[in-house]
Amino acid sequence: MLGRLDRFVEFTIGAIAVALIATAFGQVVARYVFGQSFAWVLEVDVMLMVWLTMLSGYVGVRRRAHMATDFLVASLSPAWRRRASILAWTLCALLVAIVGWTSRIIVDSMSGMYFVSIHVEQTVMYASLPVGMGLMLLAIVVELAGLVRGRA
Repeated sequence: MLGRLDRFVEFTIGAIAVALIATAFGQVVARYVFGQSFAWVLEVDVMLMVWLTMLSGYVGVRRRAHMATDFLVASLSPAWRRRASILAWTLCALLVAIVGWTSRIIVDSMSGMYFVSIHVEQTVMYASLPVGMGLMLLAIVVELAGLVRGRA
């Protein structure tokens, strides 16, 4: 169902990772070989890392690669395990929705504030919060719908 979106997000994560490696390597070479450093690299790398982190949350949910403690649930019957999973995914959806919705305030508060060395508004970095949370919410809702329909 979300195959194209998965591939797009994974491609974007890969591109961000390559950009991070390239800028960090370039900074090391510039500093130690030429005795100069780029003033903009730190701010760009922080922005890329934040986007990488928020997009990776979506991939983690889609792959079910998150940590889980199931020692309490493992002893339950399959029916109660399913109910517990539905409850857990519902609570996760609620938390992600709240964080995503309230993060708009953070994005709005960064309006007009620019990074020091690059002329980019900080909203570009903080927009990763509602985008990442929206993607995670979508992935959680798909998982929750499968559980409600009876998929294991």
